[in-house]
Amino acid sequence: MNKNWTRLIILTAVTVVVVIFGWRIPQNINSIVSSDNINEQKSLMNRKATAATSDSVTNTSIREDGTIMLNNQPFFPFGLYHDSSYISDWYGANAKRLEDLKEIAAAGFNTIRPQIGGNYDADIAFLNEAQSNGIYVLSSFNYDKRTEIVNRYKFHPAILGWEIVDDVDHPNNGYSVGGVIDWKLDVKSTDSSRITYVSGAFPKRIEPFFNLADVLGFQSYPIDNDPNVSKPLRSHYYALWSVTDAARNKNQSIIANLQTFPWQDIAPSPKQLRNMTYSALINNVKGIVYYSYFYPGWELSENSALWNELKSLVPEIKELNSVLLEGTWKRINTGTENLFAAEWRYNGSVYVVALNASPTDTKEASIPISEPVTGSAQALFSNRPQGMVFNQGKLSGSIQPEDVHVYKLPL
Repeated sequence: MNKNWTRLIILTAVTVVVVIFGWRIPQNINSIVSSDNINEQKSLMNRKATAATSDSVTNTSIREDGTIMLNNQPFFPFGLYHDSSYISDWYGANAKRLEDLKEIAAAGFNTIRPQIGGNYDADIAFLNEAQSNGIYVLSSFNYDKRTEIVNRYKFHPAILGWEIVDDVDHPNNGYSVGGVIDWKLDVKSTDSSRITYVSGAFPKRIEPFFNLADVLGFQSYPIDNDPNVSKPLRSHYYALWSVTDAARNKNQSIIANLQTFPWQDIAPSPKQLRNMTYSALINNVKGIVYYSYFYPGWELSENSALWNELKSLVPEIKELNSVLLEGTWKRINTGTENLFAAEWRYNGSVYVVALNASPTDTKEASIPISEPVTGSAQALFSNRPQGMVFNQGKLSGSIQPEDVHVYKLPL
């Protein structure tokens, strides 16, 4: 048969089929394509749209000295945990999470550690709100669905990093080094542009988990009802000292998870909270994320004295931000029990933090400053404890129980 006639017959047949049966095609497609597939396609388009509206997807990494790098700029995370996942009503949980995010943003914090992955639309609304307020999200999620969740949200520029596992060193959890490594590889293979994070609490158990994630959070919750701990701030300091020194030798970046909740029915006092914060800084942590702004049964904002004290620390950390990120740090041996100090050399000055971890005793301090100081000591925060003077290479004066002093000295 002539090829032209063959083509004409085939074309005519196809046309007849389309005319007769074409009206059934949309119905058949709808029976094949599930609503889940359609929703997933919509989600993918929404994620790409979110990424397209931002300048770029956030990139985080770790500098050689353990500092977190955010889009190639040093970053000191200062923020709070938020545990709304324990609310059984997801709608209420997401509304609570969004409402509290706005309070945390208004206070000036730059980081939050919530749970994501429960409801896509609510999560995107939360991440968008965080981005618009300059808050970065250290994300926790259902670990069994880690690659799915990371892939779903990695497009959003508010994501700072991914928590691989919490309480990594708790003996009851039974986490293995190999298992955590596998989880890290799962996350990194899905999103290589973000840091990974684990958190633990036991100085004598945590070291095997060093370098399984880019950043390790060390939990220190020293304020409780234990009658055997008469000097909790001292215990807090030495726990941090132990972990940060061990981590420094193994190039593990450490951030502090500090207590803002009642452990065994006792929350820190405002003075203890400030002391714990500066104790962490003396130990050269690379960020502080407090536990917790909220969990069922606890609202930090309802403890007005503690919440106001924490908010008052925000401008202090902002004032010290460049010093902490770019200054040359050195711990100082004060030679006095319960008196701890460190110095940072930065931009033509020496910054000194000194604190008294004793709950009862005033300390007469005479702190040696190794740098060639040329002038007098200036209290960095006028409304905080002060009164020490610099003379003959030493910063001297009285420090009341649990007080913190911060000074700037010119070189």
